[in-house]
Amino acid sequence: MELRQVEMFLEAADRRSITSAAQALYVAQPSVSAQIGALERELGYPLFDRLPRGVRLTEVGRAVLPHARQIMRQVAEIRDSIDALAGLQRGRLVLGTMPTVTAHLIPTVIKAFRDAFPAIDLRVVEASASVVLEELAAHRLDVAVVTGAQPGPQVDVAPLMTEELYAIVPVDDPLAEREEIDLRELQDRPFVVLESGFSLRNVLYEICSGAGFSPRIAQEMSSIQGIKGLVEIGMGVSLAPRMSVEQEERLGLLRALRLIQRPQRQLQIVTSRGSYLSRSAGEFIAICQRTAAGMPAQS
Repeated sequence: MELRQVEMFLEAADRRSITSAAQALYVAQPSVSAQIGALERELGYPLFDRLPRGVRLTEVGRAVLPHARQIMRQVAEIRDSIDALAGLQRGRLVLGTMPTVTAHLIPTVIKAFRDAFPAIDLRVVEASASVVLEELAAHRLDVAVVTGAQPGPQVDVAPLMTEELYAIVPVDDPLAEREEIDLRELQDRPFVVLESGFSLRNVLYEICSGAGFSPRIAQEMSSIQGIKGLVEIGMGVSLAPRMSVEQEERLGLLRALRLIQRPQRQLQIVTSRGSYLSRSAGEFIAICQRTAAGMPAQS
């Protein structure tokens, strides 16, 4: 049994497609098929049912899957141990986070990490918190920065920083001249929100419900950048972390208004429980913590 065979088996199992596995691994599809076939012959059983579109794990394949993941985790641990001895001169780190975090905190962290460890291949997966946590549980991420995560058998959760959420409105809005408003003053306004599955959307609904109304949704978007763009042109209002709209405020594109309710959300660092935490992941977490601690207080 060869590690390359195990790697190809896992990619095909995760993607349910040999073609997609080949694309992800940057090899030809016949090579993946041949390596999986060789592994099946060595084990004496088929690992996949070949379907008209994609593949499906057989009963034996499902039994082999957790062992294959364990093998690759152990290989990663060996490599990371070597990297630690070599002073982080090479290695790979995969971060999962949300669009509303990549809008302000994460770019600063990434720059600091790359400046300190230029040889580490840092990759960022951006999705909703629920998707990021699923990817982390499947060991396709090394560390995640999200909100709303709960400690459990699969994950360890540590607080990173608390953010206050502000109302954002167009610069020509009647409320734009004020510094602070009551959220209830927006109850008759159209809201621009993130798509279902994003934690900031859930927070918005909770905050509005606490204020005694349900937001009237004018448009759903897949990114905080899209939301800010629609608010700028008067398509609606929204809620966002203050730091994520500071540039637009400086440029006079929109206004961020403090709410008397002082709504907040907590950013968290999440890692897989029981998994080996690489030195590169540990260094990334430390930079996250230092960056968050150095963020200016919101007022």
